[in-house]
Amino acid sequence: MERKRLNLILYSAAALLVIIVLAVWFTAFSLPAEPVQEENEVDVEETESDLPKIESSNESLFDGQEIKANKERSLAVIIENHTEARRQQAGLSEASLVFEAEAEGGITRFLAFYPYQNTEKVGPVRSARPYTVRWAEMFDSAFAHAGGSEMGFNTIYNSGRILDLDGLALEGGQKYFTRDYLYYAPHNLFTNLAELRELAEDKGWDREISDPVFEFGSSLDNDEDADLADTIRIYYPWPQYYVRYEYDSENSVYKRYQAGEAHIDKNTGDQITPSNVIVMITNYYPTDEEGRLYMKTEGQGDMYLFRNGKVFPGTWERYTTSDVLKFYGEDGKELVFEKGPTWISVVNQTAGMQWE
Repeated sequence: MERKRLNLILYSAAALLVIIVLAVWFTAFSLPAEPVQEENEVDVEETESDLPKIESSNESLFDGQEIKANKERSLAVIIENHTEARRQQAGLSEASLVFEAEAEGGITRFLAFYPYQNTEKVGPVRSARPYTVRWAEMFDSAFAHAGGSEMGFNTIYNSGRILDLDGLALEGGQKYFTRDYLYYAPHNLFTNLAELRELAEDKGWDREISDPVFEFGSSLDNDEDADLADTIRIYYPWPQYYVRYEYDSENSVYKRYQAGEAHIDKNTGDQITPSNVIVMITNYYPTDEEGRLYMKTEGQGDMYLFRNGKVFPGTWERYTTSDVLKFYGEDGKELVFEKGPTWISVVNQTAGMQWE
């Protein structure tokens, strides 16, 4: 009897063991397995850095156009306008602001401002005059030129508001200022704006533009009463330097002509088309046998703003070299400019211009 009971216990234990083994096998091999993640499938939580990046844009304080630069620093470049320099003129169409003024002998020259541009080829670069230095001072510019008159150099040396970048002193390497030997000297010296910015940074020149140069807007208070001005003519002493602007109403710009021909930028092949044209009247006269000029850059005088095919007479004002030029209408209010480039032609008498 005792033996039978022992055998029964053994058989029951064996049966229980078999049941346990079967249960384990069923769990391990019959139920669906947990999904196994492949080595190359990494579960990463989406973060802000994974989201598409949208480049921010700002409005230029110089021309009101949208730009990607976070800061604007003025580069001012003297660009010649001799008839032998015109076919190779490069970079003028990209400038935000351009002054056009006589040098000596009735030949005009440009002072072009580039607050955010990094144009690779700008020129031909020519020499400085005291009045170009005074205008460059308005924006604490890095000032690119190729030598200068004695008074021009004196004004540079006595100024604490520009960084002197003399191309004649800096040329000779592969950077900053280089000669294009497809053209004859002195009409073949060019500069690279991106490289000039590097040079200014190396010299510790970090003068940021903080205030708008002009007030920008779509209309003026007296737009309806303004005279039409689809064509502007400016008469410098020689016909080779006569300027004409024709208003393009479709694009709200003025097409520029010199000596009867479209003024073309060599870089782009496009005609120069500012949004605003100013004729600024001031006093200037020769001071030496070579015809170098004294030009009044401070004080006030008459001016005419042309925008949207209309003309707005007024005055320009700048009382110290620390001031920026301001332009006011006949009602005494500051004039409003179209967004886009502005070209300022400086003349010394109202007889030197007309519009229709």
